[in-house]
Amino acid sequence: MARPKEQTERRKDLVQAAMDAVAVRGLSGLRLKDIAQEAGMSIGSVSYYYPEIEDLLVEAHREALERFYWNRVEHVDQCESAQQQIVVAIKEGIPDEPVTSDLRMLYELHTYAGRNPTHAAMMTTLWDREVSLYERIIERGVSSKTFSPKLDARVIAETAVALEDSFNLHLVSSNEAVTARMARERLSTYLSGVLACEFTSD
Repeated sequence: MARPKEQTERRKDLVQAAMDAVAVRGLSGLRLKDIAQEAGMSIGSVSYYYPEIEDLLVEAHREALERFYWNRVEHVDQCESAQQQIVVAIKEGIPDEPVTSDLRMLYELHTYAGRNPTHAAMMTTLWDREVSLYERIIERGVSSKTFSPKLDARVIAETAVALEDSFNLHLVSSNEAVTARMARERLSTYLSGVLACEFTSD
């Protein structure tokens, strides 16, 4: 039997392997064999740590959520002004390469969440956090007299996150009519209008 530290490391490896497997194969029809292959382990070894694949998917979902959100917060908090924070929030929310294991895991579970209360609760958590992040930036912009919102800050933040979700869903689904740059430009245009402040997307 592996030592506790080794067990923790192997669990982390399996969580990442599950995310990578979902990114490559999608959630539908995902098998324990696929995760074992990504991890370079036997099916029996995967089952030892996670007897149920659902338990592994919950851990992978939680890890993807935490990494995606806190990476975004870290980049936003490095900005000096609310205007810069909006630009960075948009860029981190709609990345150039959305088909990463983190983002793919999150959006694959959008539809699955409708049939599983545990995943639904985590999607709600991510929604609330991202809305609060935008809301905090908007309130900072109002305090510094940089923004002049035409709507309630919460309403603007919720709409911004909903637009991100919509564009990202098209991006991870390989819709050739949608590009990350175009998506960021559309979101920047919306926020420029409702906050009465110009934002330059990349």
